[in-house]
Amino acid sequence: MKVIIYNFLLLLLLGSSPLNAQGTNATLSALLHMNEAYDPPQDILSTKSIVLMDVPKGMSVEERLKLADELQAFFAEVGIDAAAYFQINSFSSVSGMEEQIPDFILRRDFKNLIFLTVLNPENDFLLGMGPFNGKNSFYDKGAIFWLRRTNDLKSVFSELTTRLKSDEFPKENLLLSNSAEFFEPTVSGFKQAYITLPKAFEGKKIAIPQIETDPFAQPNPQALGIEAITSANAFKKELLNRKNSFEALVASDSTLFQIINVENKTDADLRRARVDYVLHYIEANAQNVYTFLPFEKRKENKTGVLIKFFLRDTRTNIAFLGSEWDAKENWNQALNSFITQINSMRDK
Repeated sequence: MKVIIYNFLLLLLLGSSPLNAQGTNATLSALLHMNEAYDPPQDILSTKSIVLMDVPKGMSVEERLKLADELQAFFAEVGIDAAAYFQINSFSSVSGMEEQIPDFILRRDFKNLIFLTVLNPENDFLLGMGPFNGKNSFYDKGAIFWLRRTNDLKSVFSELTTRLKSDEFPKENLLLSNSAEFFEPTVSGFKQAYITLPKAFEGKKIAIPQIETDPFAQPNPQALGIEAITSANAFKKELLNRKNSFEALVASDSTLFQIINVENKTDADLRRARVDYVLHYIEANAQNVYTFLPFEKRKENKTGVLIKFFLRDTRTNIAFLGSEWDAKENWNQALNSFITQINSMRDK
């Protein structure tokens, strides 16, 4: 059965003190490839800012939106034009497919980046402000950011209010909204999806996107996420385990599978490398997975994070989901289930 998907938007839906005064957090700015600033950007009150947020998985959508609106109300009060919000985890949901900041957002000429990482909604927040680079990495290596880790956002708001009242910050922003407006990244995805698999794998090659096991290797939205900041070693371990699983898969059948760095490679590049299919997976909230990969006659009764693998044809840009809906909560189980489907098709 065929499901047509022509164009789509991925719906993935302390008292205050400087970081360098906080022992264990002293290296955080270095890990994020940032330099610390004494003040927020001087043009923060005369330009548009883009906002990245990450909240704990247990926080409901309503709670996240309430927190975002509280943040936005403060920004509007002091004159910060925070005109677009994104969730950090929306930029790491589909392997091998780069989530893009929508063009209409970039055309709005954002100058600064604000990020809020809610490490604990009761008493642990990380807030930063610095230059936005206009790219999907959001900031450049060595960028200068004002950073605060706090157990009370109100104390940071008070500090910011005092600082921003000085004449050092030109105040030109007017008519600011009190409600946070969230947007979703776009994905240069596939043209069609089939609830089946290719009929023949003889002489074919499946590329497996290479996994970067260091979340802090380069500036990127994921480096500002909760897992990378609070559990960097565990996060790296999980990425390494996934990399090892892929390597084991290649070792078991190197004629079919090959690990390739697909970053900045077009389908034409992959075809020249004799790659027929790319193995992708989506890892997101269940409803986002259901929306991204339509599949008839399945039970949509999951509410947590799901992982679903699929193949994409490099010649036709068609996705193959498999004849069974085998999305799992565990990454390795999802991989093994999908590979079982591939092997079953090969045995026919």
